Amino acid sequence: MIGIENGSIFHVATDNTSYIVHILPSGHAEHLYYGKRLRDAGASLTAIREKRYISPGMATYISEDDFSLALDDSLLEFSSEGKGDYRVPLIALSWGDKGERTADFRFSGYRKHDGILTMGSGLPQAKDKAGEAETLELIFDDDLRQIELRLIYTVFPSLDAITRRSIVTAKGKNSLLIRSLASAQLDFRTRDMKVTTFSGTWAREFGKTTRKIEEGSIVSESRRMASSAEANPGFILEDSNGTAYICNLIYSGPHRAVFSQTPQGLTHIVWGINPDMFSWPLNPGESFTSPEAVMVCSPDGLWSASEKMHAFADSAIIRSVWSSRMRPLMLNTWEGAYYALSEKRVLDMAEGAKEMGLEGIIVDDGWFGARRNDRTSVGDWHANTMKFPEGLFEVSESVHRMGLLFGLWFEPEGISGKSLLYKEHPDWIIGRTDEENAKGRSEELLDLTRQDVRDWIVNTVSSVIDRCRVDYLRWDMSRHYSDLFSHQDIKDYGTFCHKYILGLYQILGSIGRRFPGLYIETSASGGARFDLGMLCYSASIWLSVDSDPIERASMIANAATLYPLSVIESSVSPSPNSMTHRITDRETRFNVAAFGVLSYSLDPSTLSRIEMAAFRQQVEFYKSYRMLFQFGSFRLEENGNRIIWSVASKDRSTILMLYLQKKIIPNTSAEKIFVSQASSEYDYRIFSRSHLLTDQEASSYPQESECYTVPGDALKYAGVSLVEQVSGNGYREGMRMLGDFSSRLYIIRRIED
Repeated sequence: MIGIENGSIFHVATDNTSYIVHILPSGHAEHLYYGKRLRDAGASLTAIREKRYISPGMATYISEDDFSLALDDSLLEFSSEGKGDYRVPLIALSWGDKGERTADFRFSGYRKHDGILTMGSGLPQAKDKAGEAETLELIFDDDLRQIELRLIYTVFPSLDAITRRSIVTAKGKNSLLIRSLASAQLDFRTRDMKVTTFSGTWAREFGKTTRKIEEGSIVSESRRMASSAEANPGFILEDSNGTAYICNLIYSGPHRAVFSQTPQGLTHIVWGINPDMFSWPLNPGESFTSPEAVMVCSPDGLWSASEKMHAFADSAIIRSVWSSRMRPLMLNTWEGAYYALSEKRVLDMAEGAKEMGLEGIIVDDGWFGARRNDRTSVGDWHANTMKFPEGLFEVSESVHRMGLLFGLWFEPEGISGKSLLYKEHPDWIIGRTDEENAKGRSEELLDLTRQDVRDWIVNTVSSVIDRCRVDYLRWDMSRHYSDLFSHQDIKDYGTFCHKYILGLYQILGSIGRRFPGLYIETSASGGARFDLGMLCYSASIWLSVDSDPIERASMIANAATLYPLSVIESSVSPSPNSMTHRITDRETRFNVAAFGVLSYSLDPSTLSRIEMAAFRQQVEFYKSYRMLFQFGSFRLEENGNRIIWSVASKDRSTILMLYLQKKIIPNTSAEKIFVSQASSEYDYRIFSRSHLLTDQEASSYPQESECYTVPGDALKYAGVSLVEQVSGNGYREGMRMLGDFSSRLYIIRRIED
């Protein structure tokens, strides 16, 4: 709910949190508080607002009438340029022949709305499925320059979430240039705040870095035409009192978050579109809207905040009919066949998928044009008749007769220089045609800022989906932009990246509306576009091309801090792994990939009978606990040589725990595991999942049998002492015998009365 007192105190309240804004007599918006729900914002005002009597030394104050108010040392809802606020601004403009930059926005009014305020800008935004949202507009005007700034706050009470965005309007007769317009700003008066960001690169997505915010600045940004693996848009803030904030951005393009602290101890956070990749001219009467930022807060710490963000994504972000449905289990042809596809091989793999108990097959890269490698045919989205003489319809029909879903891989944003499409439309690429452009994967990018290109992609992909009865669309993007040049008339290239992302959203939205039952999984050569913007159009996202379970373990755990398991796609692939050449046992490959949306990327026809039976057993087990694996409450319990995760049902009656060991350490002592998600009120039975072993596996690493009955409080606080592990002093029957890179999956169930 949104409470308003005296037209100057705005209490944006969820069920459990309060966000309070106070309009100062000067007309500036003071940020008072964001944290645990307060009963009465108005009654708290005198106590919690900052008392100013004198400005800091060398400060620039706004007026002779109020020399105590220095914007640079004030907790504000937005910073701007020219009036003594020297921090990173939320808004930066220029106008006039001389490029004047000063802005002086003062409060001019507010509006309150039931529900959400539709963007109408081509950007995706959070939806109000529960019918409970309220929206507050705070309006600020620069009267001299005739510019309006609106801050939009939408509250989702039961989700404990607040979204923010900014809108600039040129109200006068003059044009202006937006140099920067962030989506949100948070100011705190503290020196004891730390930030966790998630960065990486191709095949090493979602690395985690936690740093104390100190004097100076920390920058987390993407300078690519994608949210990128280099810096996920989501981040975590934690204060010394244990309150955690998770913030994110509903955007798939270049973004930036800046975390800084002033010498006076004010912590300042601004995030939104990356201004280095953006500028936007506004003609008189025009407006521009920033992407929507998301904030959740929990005084109960990180994992409570994580649960709130997961609930928000599940309820307010994911659009398709799959948003509340369990995701299907698919076989992907890539690591089983690579480019060596044929009708017979696909159907043989589909038969194997059915025998394993899987629910569909995705025909990956290599099915189209003259594709034999990664240097040709992207853009020629018709079946390779050498591999599929009868086309794909008959393959699809055969797969459907097996009772399986049929999926296809596309890379619609790309175009190979060696393709029929390039010969027909060389001007459709991003880049010049009178010089050699830089390449990525021997490809160019199509110019999605062009309506004719967007129409061609929608119609071409839709035609294949319709003709081949495609149930599952895997949308990939395998290169980032270079040689920024468009063959259509563009007067300001600062607009290009944003227009490209708007074009991408338009395409995905059009396909989704044409095929409302279609399962769309997005990928950007792995996780280079893993963000809330893409989840407004897809049911899941491919986490990484690196399917090694040891590498994937940290990626999954870190991604699951920000995003629900139901959107994290992960696969079981052959061993040795194609990328790391690491050998891992069959069960560890499953145990890690099971936390999220499980798939398999291998050729079932190469499996022995015992291997096929073991994989079938894995699939049966996953189906039994699919709701828990995809929608359960996730916790990273431990992260070292032992990696321990848990995922729990809402009522805590069932918990699954992963125990993953990286390396054997000789001469170790007894081990315990603690289950933080256990309920103290329950009694539990804990046991390890049994699995099939070949004779060689059974002789090398026999499976121990452990089963305990334990009260929930003991499970949570005293822990369970595990059977001793072999570590250099010989072996006796019943001991745990785990090798390097091996694991166990523990099942913890409430004992019913």
